[in-house]
Amino acid sequence: MKKIIQVLVLLVATSYGIISCENDDDIEKTDYITASINNKNWEGTPEIYIDTNDSLTLLGYGNEQHIFIKLKFKGEGTYNLENSRTNYYTTIGGDVITSNYTFDANSTSQLKITNYDPELNILKGEFEVSLLKEWSNPENDIEKTIFKNGKFRGAIRD
Repeated sequence: MKKIIQVLVLLVATSYGIISCENDDDIEKTDYITASINNKNWEGTPEIYIDTNDSLTLLGYGNEQHIFIKLKFKGEGTYNLENSRTNYYTTIGGDVITSNYTFDANSTSQLKITNYDPELNILKGEFEVSLLKEWSNPENDIEKTIFKNGKFRGAIRD
């Protein structure tokens, strides 16, 4: 009888361990922001903030490229970016700005929040943004910058 109980305890413990591992796989643990910028793959680090006035700020930076989107946040859903503040700029050494692009008002740029978890403080979504050159150094002289297939996930910071 004692051996049967030991075997049952072992089976329950093993089953619990397997189930726990399966559940862990469903939880995304990394923050990311990725997109195709003018048909070149880009990935960076996101920073996400929601302030007391319900403004959502999404920053993404990587490989001397930075995107900034700020809009009135109302939860999950699709946001047209015409009423947002949206910029993109490039740098050298992380602190010398070499070009600046602003929102293209003639575009259909959007940001879609696909998952908002206020308990875990996680935000996940997609974006497509078109920006026009405001100014740039000659080596970055591209008139229009287009972010396609943008995806992000990140912890909301305080």
